[in-house]
Formats: sequence, structure tokens, C-alpha cells
Amino acid sequence: MDQLVLLGNTALRLLLALCIGGGIGWERARAHHPAGVRTHMLVTIGAAVVMLLGGQTVSEFVDTANSDPARLGAQVISGIGFLGAGTIMKEGRSVRGLTTAATLWVSACLGLAIGAGQYVVSLGGFAVAMLALRLFKFPRFEISFLYGRSEDCLHTICRALELQEANISNFSSRDVDDTHIRVRFELYLGVQQRNISTSDMLLRLSEIPHVSCINIDAL
Repeated sequence: MDQLVLLGNTALRLLLALCIGGGIGWERARAHHPAGVRTHMLVTIGAAVVMLLGGQTVSEFVDTANSDPARLGAQVISGIGFLGAGTIMKEGRSVRGLTTAATLWVSACLGLAIGAGQYVVSLGGFAVAMLALRLFKFPRFEISFLYGRSEDCLHTICRALELQEANISNFSSRDVDDTHIRVRFELYLGVQQRNISTSDMLLRLSEIPHVSCINIDAL
């Protein structure tokens, strides 16, 4: 009977770890970030397994000195850094993947809480993490312009983006032919402009002189 209770309790914790890790991974995957659903699931499940293992191992060595169920969990917290570092990439002047690295670390911590049987802590942490990811998410876009060669055209484009509180995170340009240049910006909008639609932005930017083609894609 005790073994059935232990089995059911273990299955419940692992299933909860799968759901919580999958929820955070889904938020990352729908925004096309490096670590998605499966990665976050595995991190959370693995952390829960480590914590379960620590607790059950201590019960077997209860009379042994220095038996600590949190010792294995501490290694998870310090060791998850290598996986998070793999999601951080430097592109031009911008650094991407910091939030995804943080979600992997949070997933590991939630997995440890689940493995320890702290359901309120794990569910509360999951709810607050999702709230932070969704509530404080700023729109990011990739905008490319095709414009005729002009000394002040690029300056006019940058000025137009600044007037819309767009923060440029990356920039590149290339010659299309002898008369046209294509320039590409990656940017995110400020707090006051976070609800602006791509059609509104396209309408405003189309008024820039010498620009013949504009493409906007949400990131």
C-alpha cells in the first residue's frame, strides 16, 4: 500500500512538472525563441526527479551524518547555467536570449519545488512567471526599407523610427543595384507605443520620401 501511495505521489509531481514546464516553454516557443516546449519540460521534470531522488535517498540513510535532501537540488540551480548560456546570442549591438535563459532557470526552480511537494509554491511561482512574461512583453519587429540613394534618406528613416519611440536593437544594409539600397532594422517599441499595430506603423513610415518598399514582420 505504501508503495502505491509513493508511486501515485511521484506520478502526480512529475505530471505537474511536465505541465508547468510545458506552459512556460509554450510561451517561449510561440515567440520563436531558442528553447521551447520540450526543453522547458525536460528541465522541469529533471529538476523534480532530482528533488524526489534527494528526498527518498535521505529516508534510506536517515542515520547517516550530513544527509540533506536539498543537496542535489542545489547542484541543479548552479548547473542549469550551462543550458541557459547556450540560448544567449549576440547579434550586432543586441543580445538575445536572456529572458529564455531566465525561464530555464525558473523552470528548474519550479521543478525542485514540485519534487519537494510544495504545490502552492510551484503553482504560485508558475502563475507569477507567466504573468511577468505576458504582461511585460514589448512588441518586436523587423523592418526593411528599399530606398533610392540619397544622403539624408537613412537619417530620415532613423528619425521617423525615433519619433515612434522605436528602440533599434540591430541594423544592416546592402546595395540592391546602382540606385537602391535595402536597409533592415530590428527594433522594439516603447511603453507608450506597445499597442500599435503593424498597419499603423506601415502607414506612418510610408510617408518617408525616396522609400519605395517597406516590409514589416513581427518577431
